Amino acid sequence: MNMRLIFLNLVAVLFLSACASATDEIPSSTEMKTMQYKEIPGVDEDLLSVDVYYNSDIKARKPVVIWVHGGGWSIGDKANKITDKVKLFTSNNWIFVSVNYRLSPFPYALNDPGRIRFPDHNNDVADAIAWVYNHIAQFGGNPEQLALLGHSAGAHLVSLTGTDRSYLESRGIPFNVLKGVASIDTRAYDIRAMLQTGNPMYLNAFGDDDAELLAASPMYHVQPGLRYPEFFVVKRGSAQRKAYIDAFADKLLQASAAVSLLDASIYDHAGVNEAIGKSGETLITTPLVEFFKACFDEK
Repeated sequence: MNMRLIFLNLVAVLFLSACASATDEIPSSTEMKTMQYKEIPGVDEDLLSVDVYYNSDIKARKPVVIWVHGGGWSIGDKANKITDKVKLFTSNNWIFVSVNYRLSPFPYALNDPGRIRFPDHNNDVADAIAWVYNHIAQFGGNPEQLALLGHSAGAHLVSLTGTDRSYLESRGIPFNVLKGVASIDTRAYDIRAMLQTGNPMYLNAFGDDDAELLAASPMYHVQPGLRYPEFFVVKRGSAQRKAYIDAFADKLLQASAAVSLLDASIYDHAGVNEAIGKSGETLITTPLVEFFKACFDEK
């Protein structure tokens, strides 16, 4: 399928951003419950939990958007920068689930062989998705209609989950329940290449074993002849950064996967995350909502 390149005139974006209103609170009609998706002795239960945002009407079977936060695999929390996202997705009659996972050490502990690192983060995310698949019906969710959304390190985590089918299938989840993956501003599609940049963040989170670096790279799990969920890929930043992202999108296209590629260079790395669901924001928010509607086959 053809790549859909989405651009918005810079002047129009600035105008709409100027008209955006201040962030409101989450509507009172939206309920939230924190649920622990697994237990590991000695690990803070909050790191192994999800926040489920849903409306009081739980009889309908609603699609589910699962959010994975960024932070270099070592910082961040499921509650950060979440209000606009909750409003956006619940207002579209979807359930929104925000995921926490174990974090690599910060400050970095590059010489600690027992530190949290790949594949710990991805296993936690996969276990959280398994919990959603098995329990979301009690909140009115449809376990057959799941989509993933992540920013930065979270974008890597959802992209790997959406290309390496073993994470879901080993947990008894049919891969085809994953309808879409939205990857917001990461260049971590080829972890071996990222390690060669000399950034210690990657060594902290992934180590230096070549086989593990390949296993951690979404790029190397994309193969012709396999079915993948639809992807929504947001890029921004330098030409080199965009080149890493374009290479991943091209690899998906070569495997006949559906890809929407959006250039959001008007924003910085933090701003592209904060833009999602912001009042009056149309560069990312509008096409992202349309993407999920198409994934969920909503007209």
